[in-house]
Amino acid sequence: MTEVGPDELRRTMSRLVSGVSVVTARAGRHDVAATVSSLVSASLEPPVVLFTVHRDSRLREAVEVGERWAASILGGEGGAAARWLSDPGRPLLDQLVRVPHREGERSGAAILEVATAWLEARTQWVVEAGTHDVVAGEVLATGVNADNEGAVLHGYGRLEPWGG
Repeated sequence: MTEVGPDELRRTMSRLVSGVSVVTARAGRHDVAATVSSLVSASLEPPVVLFTVHRDSRLREAVEVGERWAASILGGEGGAAARWLSDPGRPLLDQLVRVPHREGERSGAAILEVATAWLEARTQWVVEAGTHDVVAGEVLATGVNADNEGAVLHGYGRLEPWGG
């Protein structure tokens, strides 16, 4: 049996189509954000969600245990925001200046206007998983924007709108 490398795993997992979200947090006076395709509901009682984040990302430093953050589940019009916030070359300062958003009431983190739904959470624990960390958050608040339909899906290495 041969060892599985990153290219083989990436090719295989690209066929798992998943919804796209943006996770945001405050880092001092600055908003930080990352596009994720790994947001999952882990428990309804108590309400807990998980996501993975690259260990070297700006966002990772802002989601330590006890810190608050938000996740915007993108509607069909969220593709441009998802692409921008997945670009590793975007600036640290003002990275959300071109993305319409509002401040979450429970987290202080940005909630994107293109979200079809959103949640705010507080990190319960973080576990190392290779190049990434798994972050578990206790859900503090949720909401749905009935005016934004559809989703952004990630599959085969692309971000695509889905009409719903």
